[in-house]
Amino acid sequence: MVLALVLPSRLNDFSVVFVSIILQSLPFLLVGVFASAFVQQYLSEGVLTRWLPRQRLPLVLVSSVFGFLAPVCDCGVIPLARRLRAKGVPLYAATTFILAAPVVNPVVLVSTAFAFQGNWTIVALRLGMTLSVAITVGVLASLLPPVASGAKQGTTPLAGVGAEAVSSNQGPISRARELVAHATSEYFDVLFFIILGALFTAAAQAIVPRGDLVALGGTRIVSVLVLMPVATLLSICSEADAFVARAFAANFSLGSVLAFMTIGQIVDLRNALLLFQTLGRRMVFLIVVVSYALVFVEGVLITGILPSL
Repeated sequence: MVLALVLPSRLNDFSVVFVSIILQSLPFLLVGVFASAFVQQYLSEGVLTRWLPRQRLPLVLVSSVFGFLAPVCDCGVIPLARRLRAKGVPLYAATTFILAAPVVNPVVLVSTAFAFQGNWTIVALRLGMTLSVAITVGVLASLLPPVASGAKQGTTPLAGVGAEAVSSNQGPISRARELVAHATSEYFDVLFFIILGALFTAAAQAIVPRGDLVALGGTRIVSVLVLMPVATLLSICSEADAFVARAFAANFSLGSVLAFMTIGQIVDLRNALLLFQTLGRRMVFLIVVVSYALVFVEGVLITGILPSL
């Protein structure tokens, strides 16, 4: 009888989480694919060659703050990064952009400040932790040989869409049609992986007992270790994760809350399949190892210096 009551409850949790993830992701996915289509239409290889730095480190640094010009969350950043790759942007620069843009953009920074009641110290720490991971991974990825960095991944246009920009002699109606065609093609290509990721995430949230986490939040190291994988499992969109993190702040240390917000946008279950397809296994392995190690160390250090909000 108890089992019969538990199963419907878990199925209800699963369906609610799954639907909420899809509904939460779709608007930002639309922003990402239309930004991607705009890049495909109007940003030529010549423009990128002229304006992007040629040296590795400056290119990584520019890529890490490009999110201020393309404010998309983790749902929409990959389509745009794929299109930049098709335009000839190096994989390590696109990877840096994927890791940084979900947080390094004005929308997320303002939402974080709002969630933490105007505490801009939290915003600055979140920004710094995200940039540290994105730049470190970008620099390390730039040192890998082409085979190890998955240079062939994500460099071709999707679903038969041409790689060349629209000719300048086309009218505005033709350009608009081409832009919508690009966006629609990429939208359905990416949506398949978003749905699969949402299925895995909803299953994980329906199984993990959240109440047991509170008892583990009082210790300096364990609190960080607990919230990092939780963030990966929950896979909350960057515009909303600060509000969830704020709820943890009553029982968990500041370092663990920041680690939750940082790692959740870099290694999340929802985008895992899409990230594998875009960057390749070796690059994803580099991201997971470096980000988990660096965020853990930074979370523990912040907990020691600033134990509470």
